[in-house]
Amino acid sequence: MTDNVYWVLVANVNEGKQEALRKLASKFVAQTQSELRALAYEWSFSDDASRLHIYERYTDSEAALAHLAKVGPVLGELLALVTPVRLDCYGRVSDAFRDATKDLPMVYYTQFDGFTR
Repeated sequence: MTDNVYWVLVANVNEGKQEALRKLASKFVAQTQSELRALAYEWSFSDDASRLHIYERYTDSEAALAHLAKVGPVLGELLALVTPVRLDCYGRVSDAFRDATKDLPMVYYTQFDGFTR
């Protein structure tokens, strides 16, 4: 097991907002790419582009918190384009991370078996 913290956001794309979402994704990705402890940051559409899936993985809770601090001020731009369905979080989440995300509809999962290569 690792100290990685990762989550998946599944959201419905608001009607006609796909192109605006593509532009916004580029902004978020460019901003996040400079974070050295961001291990994965992937935005995906369903085949019909009606659903958005964002997968994010960080080395640890501290790195995840640093990311949230960086994108937090512009998170409203994303929420104007999508309607969240699910936000599932995995990994060794610190109390500080849980506190920082307490207003998000995050469901936390605790790994009890398995491995990461």
